[in-house]
Amino acid sequence: MRIKKVVAKDMQVALHLLRKELGPDAVIVSSRPIREPGFFGLFKPPRVEVTAAAERLPEKEISDEFLKSELIEIRALLNQISATELKSSLKGGLTAKWAERFRMAELSPEIVSRLSEHLGPGSGGKNDEETRVLEHIAKYFALPKPKGRGKRVSVFVGPTGVGKTTTIAKIAARRALQEKKRVALITIDTFRIGAVEQLKIYGDIIGVPVDVVTSPNEFRASLQRHKHRDEIFVDTTGRSAKKLVQVGELKAYFEGIPELDIYLVVSATTKSRDLLAIYRAFCDLGLYAAIITKCDETENLGGVVDLCARTSIPLAYLANGQNVPEDILVVEPRELAKLVLGVRE
Repeated sequence: MRIKKVVAKDMQVALHLLRKELGPDAVIVSSRPIREPGFFGLFKPPRVEVTAAAERLPEKEISDEFLKSELIEIRALLNQISATELKSSLKGGLTAKWAERFRMAELSPEIVSRLSEHLGPGSGGKNDEETRVLEHIAKYFALPKPKGRGKRVSVFVGPTGVGKTTTIAKIAARRALQEKKRVALITIDTFRIGAVEQLKIYGDIIGVPVDVVTSPNEFRASLQRHKHRDEIFVDTTGRSAKKLVQVGELKAYFEGIPELDIYLVVSATTKSRDLLAIYRAFCDLGLYAAIITKCDETENLGGVVDLCARTSIPLAYLANGQNVPEDILVVEPRELAKLVLGVRE
């Protein structure tokens, strides 16, 4: 019989390594979550230590029943480790009910650890506990600092497919139709098929001009042409966070223009790690705030909490549908905290 122990970032990786080493007949002997030693280990995701053993079975003994029982064992271990990770991060006496709510919200172990440290037993019962949890989560959500009343140029950047053009249409329509502002639209997104036509359709509907530019010089000329407008909205080509050269090309458009408000547009369906990678890719542009789209397409906003906790980027809007201009909300930290935890009042 062969025995092998591995330490990996999660159960799936550990199983892959063990199967590779011991073969498909490896059996889990034990598993436990572990953290790196020292103070900083508290703020890093826990890893899993798994021990497995293998004694090669004859081919005829590897039946469907054997595979089914092995799969059931793996699922049970995964559930056990998930619960153990949450319990190990709860230090402030929070109940199993809160552990489950945090798990459903997909809050990272770091956020759960912070919540449990800051929220000890209170005197107001269930409502008091919920209030303190909401207040602490709401602290992660900063709002953009208000600026002067002069002309603003709002630029929308981010990866492909997050809904930048639709978001621009929603905000521009509110400014032009409800607030009676003089608005102009500019797009430098000439790469995506149909992007220019889409923005022009929105411009025709709300009765505002749309300029298409292909170079930094044309962009500056367009800004000058619309200098008497109250607000200008700029659509950009979606850029991959993995292609920093493409992101850097945007700098040439924006350098030397002081009145720019650059919004990072990201989807609520994006994983926490990817949200952080997107932020790091675009932060050199001088981001003003973030806009979270597709909130109606996910059951949790744990990634958004993690993004705000790690970067302190302000949140300006939440988009929760395709309807223009209805499906967009100005961020209110406490209301967003309620959405994170699924609180309905």
